[in-house]
Parts: sequence; structure tokens; C-alpha cells
Amino acid sequence: MKDHRRLRPVRRSVIGIALSAALLAAAPMAAAQAPLKIGAVVSLTGPASGFAKDWSLGFEAYVKDWNARAGHNGRKIVLEKLDDESNPTSAVNAFRRLASDPEVTIIWLALPSQTAVGIKALSSEFKVPTVSGGGLEALGKPAAPYFFKLQGTALDYAYKIIDYAKRKGYKKIGMLTSSEANGQAEAAGLRVAIAAEGMQLVAAEVYSPTDTNFNAQLTKIRSASPDFFYNGATGNPSSLIFKQAKQLKLDMPMGMSVAGVTGPFFAAIGGPAAAEGLISSLPVGAVAGAASADGQEQLKRLEAALGKPPIAFNTFGWEYGLITEWGLKNSDGSREGLRSALERAKDVPSINGPVTFSPDSHLGQDVRGVVPVIMKAGRWTKGD
Repeated sequence: MKDHRRLRPVRRSVIGIALSAALLAAAPMAAAQAPLKIGAVVSLTGPASGFAKDWSLGFEAYVKDWNARAGHNGRKIVLEKLDDESNPTSAVNAFRRLASDPEVTIIWLALPSQTAVGIKALSSEFKVPTVSGGGLEALGKPAAPYFFKLQGTALDYAYKIIDYAKRKGYKKIGMLTSSEANGQAEAAGLRVAIAAEGMQLVAAEVYSPTDTNFNAQLTKIRSASPDFFYNGATGNPSSLIFKQAKQLKLDMPMGMSVAGVTGPFFAAIGGPAAAEGLISSLPVGAVAGAASADGQEQLKRLEAALGKPPIAFNTFGWEYGLITEWGLKNSDGSREGLRSALERAKDVPSINGPVTFSPDSHLGQDVRGVVPVIMKAGRWTKGD
């Protein structure tokens, strides 16, 4: 007669091994299904909200697209978005809060360049990959290990506008730019481009972002008789300067920054038709037919997720998701793994031109992703 008491430990052991094996097998599946937590600091209110909201809508569209197809390895995204109210101190505090959460794998920024500069060093302190846009070259060079600037610099955009102005035969340039760091970086880029093209800068005026009356600066520019006027304003001043320039009969062609020609700008001046003849330089993704084949495919997905045709800053936000997913596919998914992968990115296809990072430069895109445009019949068309 068998002693069942002697068999029980063996049976329990077999059952225990089977359960352990099942749990071990399930563990990778559970890990694969764990959501990816992404933090975002966005200027949803305040002066910078005019472009930051569009930025945010772009990466929210990518999150929607990602979650609909269960993203990378079945992981969906949980997005925690904090409003900095266009306040640099609030932005730093929001970043610290997100970076202190070990579950946050990467942080996306949609805020002014000068605010992003203040966060650049913090990304290394917290060792969290951070993706930003903005026109300041200083955001990506010299490189901070965990901070990556995705879109082209102010110099890239300025060069395209001045190149277009030269091809149209304009020789004398007047400009009005912001006193803030981003505005002065843009002014510096314009000066370089104007000198390189053998053109003459006849007026260079500066405004404060809190100004509401620009008659003094515009009158000086008008007196200098430029062939071409560059309005480098963003936020509320962009539309105010545009309208006041028309009132003062500055009839020469006007160029504007990509950060100035936002939805609120057009709403304030009476719609795109009121901007007939306005010149700018935009990311290729904002101009019909200008993006590459890969970019066109991304644009279709972006439009489907948005539910409407995208504008420039929507494409910027979408690219945050695109480069993040690329980094995850080429890493172990940890903060350090993702950082290391991004730094190896080489000509990664995106909407607004290829993205390349290196240990020495975290400037992702360049002048290849920028195109001059002119407003005709209420639509941006590629400058000839």
C-alpha cells in the first residue's frame, strides 16, 4: 500500500514549480502591457498659450494614435500634463514634480525657448530624457546628456526667409524683434543671414512682450524705407504689430516667424484672407506637398487623430511621439536606455525632415525641414 503522505511533498513541489513557471511566463507579458507614463509641461494658459496649445494638441494626437494601435510592445501611454501658465518658475516646479516620479520615462515640453533653457540643466539632475522645441540653438548645443531639442533653430527659419527675400530682389531689410532671449537669437540669425546674402539691414527695432503700442518702432522702420519688413513677434504682439503696421501704411512686404503665425494670430486679424501676401518660413509639414513620402504618411495619421488638417505646431508635437517611439524600439525602455538610443538617432524620418542627434549636438532637425511660404487666397503656398 502506497504511503500518500510521502507523495504529498513531491506533489506540492511539482505544483509549486508549475505555478512559478506560469508566473515567470506571465511576467514579461505583464511588463509588456504596463503603460508608458509620459510627463508634459505645457503653457496652456498665459501669453505662450497661442502656440503651446497647438503643440500640445499635436502630441496628444500621437498619444491617441499610439493607444489605438497599442503602441510599442502593447504598451499604451498615460500622459500627465501640467500647465505652467507661461511662467518660468511654475514650469521648473512642474518639471521637478514630473521628474521626481520614477514611473515617468520621458518629459515633453511645449513652452517658450527661454523657459526651456531653465529646464535643460534639470534634466541631467533628474536623469530624465526631455524633448523640447524652440528656436534657441543653446537648447541643443552644447548638448546636455538628457535634453533633446527637436525642431530647427531660429537661424534655420530666418535663413529661409532672407533667402526668399533676396530671390525676390529685396535689398534693404527692416526688422522688429522681441527683447527676450528667443527674439534676440532670431535677430542674431537674421543679421547673419542678411550679411551672408549681401543685403543691408536699415532698421533693427526691439519690443517688450508686454508692449501693446508699437508706433514708435514702426515709425522708425517706415522712415528707413526698407524693401522688406520682418515682424519677429509672437503671442499677442504678433497680431498687434501686424495691424498697426497696416494702419501706419508700411506697405512693403512683411515676413513673420513661424511662432507668430498661429491660430490666434489669424483670428485676431480677421482670418487668413487678411494676411494676403504675408511671407514666412514654415516646417515642410505645414505646406502642402512639401514633406517627404514618410512625412506625408505621418501627416495623414496626424490629421486622422486630430480630426482636422494640422498646422505647424501640431506637427511639432506629433514628432515628440514619433521620436519617443523610435527611441523605445531601439532601447530597453528605461530612462537611461531611451536617452542612449536618442543620442544615436541618425536621419530618423519625421514630418519636418530627418532627425539626427549626437553626443556633441542635440539639435535634431535642420534647414532641410524648412520652406519659405507666402499667403495666397487664404492659404500658405510654397515660395517660388
